[in-house]
Amino acid sequence: MIRRKSFLLLFATILFTLTGGTVASAKGIFGGTDLINTPANRVLVPGRYTLGAHIDEGSHGRIQLDFGLATDFELGAALDIGRDYDQFSARFKYQLIAETGNNFGLALGIQDIGRKQFSPYVVLGHVLPPYDLRWSFGLGGGQLGGIFFGLSKTFNPPEFSPVTLTGEYDAYGLNLGAKIQLNKGLLLDVGVLDLETFVVGLTLSN
Repeated sequence: MIRRKSFLLLFATILFTLTGGTVASAKGIFGGTDLINTPANRVLVPGRYTLGAHIDEGSHGRIQLDFGLATDFELGAALDIGRDYDQFSARFKYQLIAETGNNFGLALGIQDIGRKQFSPYVVLGHVLPPYDLRWSFGLGGGQLGGIFFGLSKTFNPPEFSPVTLTGEYDAYGLNLGAKIQLNKGLLLDVGVLDLETFVVGLTLSN
């Protein structure tokens, strides 16, 4: 417990130091345990992975792999692709407090490792009963740029495929999206960033 508190204090110091930086241009994350552009408090269990490929209407693409490396620890890598650039970055997320039925979960992590400016964050979240409405609220630096928050809800009618609808504010604008289950382990992701840029992609998981 002492090690966890010390790590959280160190991370928070780094986070608030970096929060005032410039904005990075990468968008359209759709990570397996994330919302659209913003991280959530959940992590992949050990041995689980998600592989996503997304592209927006400006022909900016992202290929991202996330893997549950150990208990409470998720590691990932992303390749952002444009007309005249390719940018590789790494990321990790650590679940400091596990979410339970009565208490929120807390995670911290860093995105964009390997870029000129990385994006540290801390995020908490939970589900609001009896509506099964999941919320998250966090603070980040770099690309995340300040306070971010989001809501999501999964609909599972018997006559249609399960769909998760998401709305989030990523410190710069409002994003809306949907994750549609095509079959077990395969999702179709569609979204609109800043209410003006459309993005679409697929996420595969085991």
